[in-house]
Amino acid sequence: MDNLEFNAPVNKSKVFEDMIQQSTDAIIYTNPDFTINFVNRTAEEMFGWTLPEIKGKPITILHEQELTSEQKKEMFSDLYSGKPHEIEGIRKCKDGSTFYCQIKISPLFTEKSRIYGYLGIMRDITEEKKNEDSLVKEIDLLTGLIGTARVIVTVLDRQGKIVYCNPHMERISGYELKEVKGEDWFSRFIPGREKERTRSVFKKAIAGHPTEGNINPIVTRKGNEVTVEWFDTALKNENGEVTGLLAIGNDITQRVEAEEKLKTIYENMPGGVLMIDQDYIIKDVNYRTCEITGYKGEELVGQLCDIVCPKGSASKQCPIWEDGKEGFRGMDTTIKCKNGRKKPILKNAQEISIKGDTYILELFQDISERKTAEENAIKAKRTAEKANQAKSEFLANMSHELRTPLNSIIGFSDILSKEVRGELNDPQKKYVSNIAKSGNHLLSLIDDILDISKIEAGQEQLEYSSFELHEVLDEISILIKPLTSKKRIDLQMDLPSEEIRVYADRKKFKQIMYNLLSNATKFTPAKGTITIIANQKKDKLKVAVSDTGIGIPESEQTTIFEPFQQVKSSKSSEHKGTGLGLSLVRELVEMHDGQVELKSEVGKGSTFTFTIPDKPTTN
Repeated sequence: MDNLEFNAPVNKSKVFEDMIQQSTDAIIYTNPDFTINFVNRTAEEMFGWTLPEIKGKPITILHEQELTSEQKKEMFSDLYSGKPHEIEGIRKCKDGSTFYCQIKISPLFTEKSRIYGYLGIMRDITEEKKNEDSLVKEIDLLTGLIGTARVIVTVLDRQGKIVYCNPHMERISGYELKEVKGEDWFSRFIPGREKERTRSVFKKAIAGHPTEGNINPIVTRKGNEVTVEWFDTALKNENGEVTGLLAIGNDITQRVEAEEKLKTIYENMPGGVLMIDQDYIIKDVNYRTCEITGYKGEELVGQLCDIVCPKGSASKQCPIWEDGKEGFRGMDTTIKCKNGRKKPILKNAQEISIKGDTYILELFQDISERKTAEENAIKAKRTAEKANQAKSEFLANMSHELRTPLNSIIGFSDILSKEVRGELNDPQKKYVSNIAKSGNHLLSLIDDILDISKIEAGQEQLEYSSFELHEVLDEISILIKPLTSKKRIDLQMDLPSEEIRVYADRKKFKQIMYNLLSNATKFTPAKGTITIIANQKKDKLKVAVSDTGIGIPESEQTTIFEPFQQVKSSKSSEHKGTGLGLSLVRELVEMHDGQVELKSEVGKGSTFTFTIPDKPTTN
C-alpha cells in the first residue's frame, strides 16, 4: 500500500491524443474534399510519409488504383447516409511498395448534420492474405510439412467433421487420426460448456473472418483437458469457395496453471483492482472488480488484460506497459464487462513489486451514474433531431398532396376570370379574383415549405454549372420588376465592369437572389432604394442586397433566418409572407458551403450579404 501513488487527472485532450497516436491501426483524418488533414504515427510508419509531407495532399496519393464508378457510388451512398463504409484493397507506400489492408471510413458530422470530414482506420492484413492464398494453393504440401511440427494442426470440413490431425495432436489427445477421422470435432474434443462458443467461432472463421488467439480446452482420451490457443483460417479452392477450416493451436496448459497459482487479493479496496504482469496477463482481481464487470475471478485471472480493456489488444500489447503509467492516472475511460457492455470508470495505474517481480496495479471506480446523466442529455438531443427530420419529411409529403388540388383551383379561377363560359357580374369577378390571389399565395407557401423540407430531409442536391453573373442578375431584375415598379422602388446594381463567372447551382443561385430581393421589396417603403453589390476575390463570390427599409431590431437578428420567423413590428404587420424566404436563403447558401450575414438598423434599412466559394464542394 505504501508504494501506491495517486496523481492529479491529466488533460483529457492529451490522453485522447496519446490514445490516437498509440493506436495499432493507422488513423487518417481528411477534409470534406478528401485532402489529408492528419495521420497518426502508425499511419506514418505504415505508408512511409510524415504528416508534414502528406498534409493537404489528396487521399488518392495512397491508392494503388482508382475506385471504379460502382465502388465510388456504393461508398458515397454509405457515407452520405451516415453509415461507415468498409472495404479491403491495396494501398501504396511512399517508396512505391504496396500492401493489402482492411479499411473502415466513417463520415464526421457537425451539430447541423453536415459532413466536415472523414475518418479512415486501416489495418495491414497482407500477411493474412498471403497465408490464405498459400493454404489454397499448397494444402497438400502444407500437410506434409506440418506432420512433424510441434504445434497442433487440425483440418475440418464445412460441417466441422475432422479431415486431418497431425502427429502432435495425436500425442496430446491420445487418439490416432484413423480413430477420429470423419467424426464431429465439437462432440469428440470440446467440453460441453465450451461447445456453443466454439461453434460460433468456427462459423465466423468459415464465413471468412480468421480468428487469432481464441483459447478453448480439448478433452483427451483420458478425460483430462488441455488448454489450447487457436489460430483459425478458412480453406478455399481455386474458385475461391470455402471448403473447410485450418486450425493451428499451441498447448498453453502449463502457462495457465502457473498463472492461476499467483493469487494476491486486495479485497479491502473500495474500487476494482486488477494486477497485470509484464506478459499482459491478469494475475489477480478483487471482489469489487467482479461486481463491476460481471465476471467471476477465475474468468479473468490468466487472461490477457484486453478481456476488460475497451481498446482491445490486436497487437497483444498492454497500453499501460507500452505507453507508461503517467497517461493512465486519473483517466476517464471504460471497462468491458462480461455481458459485452462497457462501464465508465475513473482509472489509476501504478507500478508495484512483489518478491522481485514487477506488476501493474490498476485501481478504478465505477462512474456509471454520472455518465448515465450525460448520455440521457445526448439522447434527448438526438430525439429532438429525429423529430425534426420526421417533421420535414411529413411536410414534404403533405406539400405534394396539397399542391395538386390548389393548381386545379387556381386554373379554374383563371378560366372563370377570363369569362370563357359566360360573363360575370362585379361581385362575382371580385370573388374569383380573391380565389386566385388566395390560391396563389397558398401555393407559394406550399412551395417554400416543400423546398425547405427537401433540404432538411436531405433530398435536395446541387447541380453545378458555370454562368455569367451579370446575365443572371439581369434575369432576376426582370422577375422582380413587377414588385419594385408597384412601389416605385429604385433597383440599382453596383457591379465590377469586368465579367464575373460563377460556378454554382444556377437555379438555386437565382432562388437566393429572388428571395433576398423579394424580402427587401416587401419591407422597403414606396420610392425607396434597393442596391445589389457584388465582387469576386480569392475564388469567393460576395453578393450583398441592401435596402432602405424598416430595418430589423437587434433582438430579432439572431432568429430572422429561422423558419416562419418575421420582423415583429407595427410596420411589418401589413406585410404578408410565409416567413420561409430567409430560411431558404440560409439553407441554400450553406449547401454551397457559404455563409450569410446581416447588418441592420431600425428605420435605416438592412443589408444581407452572402459569400460562396467559386467552386463545387463535397456537401
